[in-house]
Amino acid sequence: MDKQSFISRLLGRMTIPGFAAWSAAIATVIIFVGVWTIEQAYGALVEGKAWTDMSLPLWAIFVLLSASSAVAAVTAWFFAREFQNVLINFTRYLEVAQSDSTARLSNVSFVELRRLRSVVIRSVGKLRRDNEALRQTAYEDPRTGMPNLIALEEHIHKTLPRAKYETPAALIVLDLDNFTRSSERLGALASEALLKTCGERMSAALASLEGPVRNGLKDSMLAAMQADSFALYLPCAVSRDYVSNIARAIRLAFAEPFVVAGQSVTLGISGGIVIAPEDADTVHKLFRHAELALRQVRSDTGSGFRYFSPRLNRVARGKYMLEAELRDAVANREFKTHFQPKIDFMTGQVVGAEALARWIRPNGKIISPNTFIPLAEETGLVTQIGEQVLEAACESARIWMQEGFNATVAVNVSPRQFQATDLTETVLSILKRTGLPPNRLELEITESMAVSEPEKVARVMRPLRSLGTKLAIDDFGTGHSNLSILTQLPFDVFKIDRQFVSALESDEQAPAIIEMILAMAETLGLKTVAEGVETERQADFLRRRGCSMAQGFLYSSGLPHEAFMDFIRGWTSNSQSSRQKVS
Repeated sequence: MDKQSFISRLLGRMTIPGFAAWSAAIATVIIFVGVWTIEQAYGALVEGKAWTDMSLPLWAIFVLLSASSAVAAVTAWFFAREFQNVLINFTRYLEVAQSDSTARLSNVSFVELRRLRSVVIRSVGKLRRDNEALRQTAYEDPRTGMPNLIALEEHIHKTLPRAKYETPAALIVLDLDNFTRSSERLGALASEALLKTCGERMSAALASLEGPVRNGLKDSMLAAMQADSFALYLPCAVSRDYVSNIARAIRLAFAEPFVVAGQSVTLGISGGIVIAPEDADTVHKLFRHAELALRQVRSDTGSGFRYFSPRLNRVARGKYMLEAELRDAVANREFKTHFQPKIDFMTGQVVGAEALARWIRPNGKIISPNTFIPLAEETGLVTQIGEQVLEAACESARIWMQEGFNATVAVNVSPRQFQATDLTETVLSILKRTGLPPNRLELEITESMAVSEPEKVARVMRPLRSLGTKLAIDDFGTGHSNLSILTQLPFDVFKIDRQFVSALESDEQAPAIIEMILAMAETLGLKTVAEGVETERQADFLRRRGCSMAQGFLYSSGLPHEAFMDFIRGWTSNSQSSRQKVS
């Protein structure tokens, strides 16, 4: 810090009137002494008087000097005090003008200050408008004009401490059903208009509630959150019955379709409900538990409302633990590839196998695919698992080829993998790395994915098909088949879903469905594979109806690489022995 001089410290302690008084006194002394000196010099040089000759006694001169200095100091102090008051009032105005729109400065005595006042008034007004706009941006959702998540969290922070077991609060996290599909059809601008209409319809439904239930809406806030989500906070929820009636009113508000941009759109709404302080005592827990309840709705029924329960928390913790273990398993390559053989009905030979992912823990425990596949899809880890399975399958198929077995390998491609922009490059890279010819690989995708994104399927498969890689529709018959689209796609194989095969002996309609699928495949010139064949009667029916291949427990379950090799050798030997006996 710079050291201040004595004069700076002295002036720093002075007021404006004091400084003016001292300045006026000193200036008076200097002027008086200067005039007296000029007078004496004139008398001595012009009139010949002595320097010591004075017109007044020395004491009189001193009194006159003191009186002049005092008058000058008092006069300067008086005027400076008035100036100081002007500055003080102006400073106070500047301090309060930004926050108090009624602040006024009634008396400004100087032109410069009046001009400065005008500039400050305009600047403060602009700052106030800018602050209001920033506040609106910070606390208002621009799509719907409703309070946003920040405003909702602030409101919850203020009111949540008042929630008691006798007078609980409630949070309902709301999510629109099938909004993404409607948004793709409407476009961005119409989708925002639809969101705004949804908010208005919910607000109107809440405003129309009457009777005791309306007490549950006291101090409530309906807010728009990210994407197509909303939230309703009820700081005075009163009871679960009131909350249930409010949720029912919101759900009924979506019974009628919406008309946006000349199109009719039907939407539903679902919600997760949490009661405070019974099930949550912080803002974070409120949202987390409500979202857990909403997620359970999506998992169980797809749509509706559900209250949070502690069991959901235990399920979520178990899921998070499984996700952590799943990530470790991917990093440690704990996923092994098993192979279920495909048998050609015409020749009776093993002509290929489907690669199946199996999670085998270091302790030998096997995790069911029904457990880890959905979680892998949700977390995106299915892409890495799929690549590991694909590489292992191609490596095994290359060994089969070297052993002299004419068998292809089929690998399932998940929707997540197919969404990856580098799927084609990934497959080509693995084929090159493992040395497997492309015509020995078959990729399987679900029927629903093929119908929903035919252009992407064609684009991804075009370079692979040109090299001989085959494409199969998995679980055919379970989706919404579109023959006009399927005929445009480069498929080689239809895989008949196991539910139709297993129902052959119990459902009268199953044989007709399978015959229809086989006829369609024959028309398109495609091969067919029946999944889940478990009995000889099922195999005989499929063989007589012209099915190309079968796989299932009748022949074998999924086998590790070495066990599959033994199966092929044994199957081939048995087939040769049978032919020799026949000949």
